[in-house]
Amino acid sequence: MLDFIVDNFSSCVFLAVIIVALIPTIESKIAIPLGLSSAIWGDATLSPFVTFICAFVGSMIPCFLVIYIVRKLKDKTSGFVQDKFISKIQNKYKNRLEKIGAKSKTFYKLTMLAMFVAVPLPLTGVYSGSLIAGLTNLKMWQCFIAIMVGELISCLVMLLLCTIFENSTLYILIASLILIAVFIIFDLVFMFIKKHIKKKDRTSTIMEVK
Repeated sequence: MLDFIVDNFSSCVFLAVIIVALIPTIESKIAIPLGLSSAIWGDATLSPFVTFICAFVGSMIPCFLVIYIVRKLKDKTSGFVQDKFISKIQNKYKNRLEKIGAKSKTFYKLTMLAMFVAVPLPLTGVYSGSLIAGLTNLKMWQCFIAIMVGELISCLVMLLLCTIFENSTLYILIASLILIAVFIIFDLVFMFIKKHIKKKDRTSTIMEVK
């Protein structure tokens, strides 16, 4: 993957950072160490400021669209695909939605949303925050601002980390990729186990009824 990026974007590193920031789950968590890695780009390495701007803009591009699509699907009263899609999102982010819903004031709900996006860990970020925002009744512009604030914090944390350990940016990039891969694998395994348990419970219920 890195070879492909270097071969095709060595003359426009900023575009590589924007594109990588657009990828779900990866987002700015990978885009920032990528843009700052002199081991990859050499003299073409971006400055911290340019990297920050490109990663932030790239990660925020899909925000409104994701919220809009989720709300459109949520408003559908029928349709197997829509119902299944929405129910999966609700189950995946059930705890987070309950915490946000438990807050009575809009400001606290938006703060919770921003905090979720701000943590630069796998399965958090703009995409996840936008999916959650799409299931709430908060105004779209309010959700956008909350997610934007959260992503600013997330980008600043990654930028600070890469600046402090500027000679280890490539290692930060590799470690982040490994961490994301591990989280995704565990998430998929957990989903499989949960689905298997539910299927087993349904089978047991049917047998008891018979």
